[in-house]
Amino acid sequence: MPIDARCIQLARHGDRDAQRVIYESLVARVHRLVLRIVGPSDAEDVTQNAFLHLFAKLSSFRHESEFATWAHRLAVNEALQHVRRVRRHVTMQLTPVDAIQVCSHASCDQAADLKELLEKAMSRIDREQQLVLELREMEQMSYSQIADVLGISEGTVGSRLNRARRELREHLLALGWEG
Repeated sequence: MPIDARCIQLARHGDRDAQRVIYESLVARVHRLVLRIVGPSDAEDVTQNAFLHLFAKLSSFRHESEFATWAHRLAVNEALQHVRRVRRHVTMQLTPVDAIQVCSHASCDQAADLKELLEKAMSRIDREQQLVLELREMEQMSYSQIADVLGISEGTVGSRLNRARRELREHLLALGWEG
């Protein structure tokens, strides 16, 4: 069963099979997104809370955006609320594959160094900019989808993304990256 209006309606009324379809279709992306916001120690719990919140809020889904975009927005909000609750600084957790994608000229031997360098540079960027960069580059979301998820305008997405890329490059160069 695909996630369509019928599936959402069934899930809204407590149909476990429809809820399972929604969960299984979205859990990997939601978890990856939450992981980058809250870090590995809390990602599982926050992901589960995001889905509990999603199922409790199904009646508020108005079909004005894609369901996955709406679900991502709920997950981002849940993750950001968690971060505010625990009041700690969170950096994005990037895999060596992500580091290689960002710095494609690197050999496999340099992946660990690049990962560390990228994590340091990312930690120096404003949290909102990190999140926009993450959604665009890692999750491959469009400006429109990012705007929907974060509740900001597409122009704000563009300006934050440009600023994030510029600052990331500046921090990478300051840390010794030879771009």
